[in-house]
Amino acid sequence: MPSVTGLLLLSFFCTTRVTSLCTTNLSTSRPIHPDHDVIIVGGSICGLATAVALKTQLSPINAQIYERATSLKKNGALLSLFPNGMTALQNILGDLHTSRDPKRTLWDILNQQSVPLQQTIIKEVLTGQVTDERVVKSVDKTNEGKSPGRFILWYQLQSILLEALKAAPLADENENCMSLGCEFQSYSFDNSTGLIRATFKATTDTGEINVEKTCRLLIGADGIRSTLRPLISRSGPTPQIRSYKRIIFRSLVDATGIAPEFIPSTGTAVVYKSVTNVGQIFKLQPCSEAKTIALTATASTEDTEEVVRQWQSNEAISNWKKMFSDFPRNVLDLIDLCPSVFTNCVSDLQIDDKVASPTLCWSNGDEPVVLVGDAVHGMTPSLGQGANVCMEDAIELAMILKHTCESETADASIRDLTPAQVMRTITLLQATRNERVVGIHRSSRNQASMKLSGDSSLKSYQEENEIFFRRLYEWTPKSNADKQN
Repeated sequence: MPSVTGLLLLSFFCTTRVTSLCTTNLSTSRPIHPDHDVIIVGGSICGLATAVALKTQLSPINAQIYERATSLKKNGALLSLFPNGMTALQNILGDLHTSRDPKRTLWDILNQQSVPLQQTIIKEVLTGQVTDERVVKSVDKTNEGKSPGRFILWYQLQSILLEALKAAPLADENENCMSLGCEFQSYSFDNSTGLIRATFKATTDTGEINVEKTCRLLIGADGIRSTLRPLISRSGPTPQIRSYKRIIFRSLVDATGIAPEFIPSTGTAVVYKSVTNVGQIFKLQPCSEAKTIALTATASTEDTEEVVRQWQSNEAISNWKKMFSDFPRNVLDLIDLCPSVFTNCVSDLQIDDKVASPTLCWSNGDEPVVLVGDAVHGMTPSLGQGANVCMEDAIELAMILKHTCESETADASIRDLTPAQVMRTITLLQATRNERVVGIHRSSRNQASMKLSGDSSLKSYQEENEIFFRRLYEWTPKSNADKQN
């Protein structure tokens, strides 16, 4: 696989200033030429998916990502791609081809690099005895033959989206796709020009400078701790981030260092559960990369933030062993194979209930600014829907924006829209997405709570689980105001 950072021409930093801006009533006149058609804050999976979706649906469009990190690094997380995420990605990638093999599409590459989940085997950790074996299958006969879920390494999906961004049509020959080392600071809207001005603090070889860029549409894809969200949620709900008092650790190990009998077969996840410590889980899962095993460990803790800080130090391995000290030697041997500094450690977040209120804060309703992904609807990671739903957002936004352009003229682009028309697109996105996202958010919270309380065998949990997965199978992107159940 080529270097992730080598897949894109990263843009240079400039200090072009624009005139002072003021805010009045929303204009119905077309804006002047900005630096970019669209600015996306955040270059993670959500930001990348949004940029690719806009380019495949609305070519030509100048969509620029501004990312706080100064480099793109491999992330050891294993992502779950449920049917809704796969459907979204198929629409996002379209027929884009990889530059390495013009005969193969990036969708083909995605299917090659992702692994289907066919069964889960649950074992009691001390004895190794199998306590449950679940064959994963479709939720009903209408979906027979469909993969109920696939798994891909986070950096593999990142690499595919980066290559898609590179392969997508450029709005002009000087266009770059992403600016690294740019931390979002603030924005303002000028009604007289119809433009958003976004301010970033950019890290350069000579130090930090302020960068100001203008655009027609500003998209916040910068995650649960979004810096853009507080600026637009003046009247909307602000997430109060708490924890379920669980911590999730993830890493990749070289399977050549693992006893063969301890390695699951492809498509099988093996879960070791502690009998004495409820909620303590150790999962092994093969990846598409040869001889690579993804490890996911979950443990209960009173102070998740302190544990995260401790585990982002050179004491990570010893901390991990202490937390799983009652697990057998073969599990502890796996911990020894992990990187000495373990950085992929997250809290199992419990998002405040009011974030899943009937009306999420997608925008403030007054300016062409919109949030997508975890920035607007943070999900607990326990059910793996965060990335899937953010990719739904990405393709829905792009399709609705395309529909708005086509309703203007057959060959219209975002450059032909007024700020009022862009705002109507955002309103339509909220009407299309809100009810569905709230439903998935509620299902995720309910199932996470049931798991923690040990109620996962109850009929109520099983019924909730079936409703949840049916939502995933039945979703298709829409570009109209019809709400999805």
